[in-house]
Amino acid sequence: MNAMPLSRKTSLAFFFGALLAVGIFTPAYQLIGVNQHMFLAANVLALNFCLGLGGQISLAQGAFAGIGAYASVLLHARYPGATLVIVPAVVVGAGVLAAVISRPMERLGEGFLAMATLCVSLVCINVALTLESVTGGSAGLMVESKLALPGVGALAGDRVTFFLFVLLLAVGAYVFLAVRDSRLGRALAACRDDRAAASSLGIDRPAVRAVSFGLGGAFSAAAGVLHGHYTGFISPEQFNLELSLKALLFLVIGGPGNLLRPLLAALVLETAMSHLQFLGDARTLVNGLLLGAALVAGFLRLRLTDQMRPLQK
Repeated sequence: MNAMPLSRKTSLAFFFGALLAVGIFTPAYQLIGVNQHMFLAANVLALNFCLGLGGQISLAQGAFAGIGAYASVLLHARYPGATLVIVPAVVVGAGVLAAVISRPMERLGEGFLAMATLCVSLVCINVALTLESVTGGSAGLMVESKLALPGVGALAGDRVTFFLFVLLLAVGAYVFLAVRDSRLGRALAACRDDRAAASSLGIDRPAVRAVSFGLGGAFSAAAGVLHGHYTGFISPEQFNLELSLKALLFLVIGGPGNLLRPLLAALVLETAMSHLQFLGDARTLVNGLLLGAALVAGFLRLRLTDQMRPLQK
């Protein structure tokens, strides 16, 4: 990765410093809700690999998170204590699966690609519902196993899970910036901005975008692993289309390709909306207005950036 600008280092240090402060000073019982927001933020970052780097609209992040959660929970039930083997295998396996299925979907074109990922999401949910003897079907599955490391013990509890999510976001941020600033990132940008130009330069577009889609699937699966063992209960409903749509919404608000703004949008807006319960039935209306205002602000910021770009050259 190229030398990181000082402003970016400062932003990253402030962001993760703020997260660590939240984890240290917030009472553990209040981290229950925060961890749900961290799970969503991890999926926003995962989608940023697909849409922000590769220009691929994906509605399958919830499905990959579900694959990670179910695979890890079922394997831990059979092989308790094998976290060091199971988690990397699940994450890498989900990433490879995502990369493999993205290649044929690339042939469909942009609009059909989004619909194809929607089909992936629906297929995964229906598989979980159908395999009732394994997954518990619509009734869900109780999770008794915990992630554990040799010499450390069980990685459980609200505060420990929060810091695991922070670690996942930190690793994801490093990989995101490393890819974006690399030769692969420039090839992805070319595929995203001008399909014909990228092909004329000899870039294997399906292969290059399979990497970004695979990384997105892997990080969603990692978030699913943490979420599945933390909540103590998993069901297909937790990984349905709503999760994918919310990740897409906050990524659009923050700006695809930007690292921190989408994460801040997810964490700040979700936290704000979770504190509006006192509004009763009016909460839905206020939430809609809040998200609508955020979308308009994101659109105006993007438009202003486009207008300023020629002046900066």
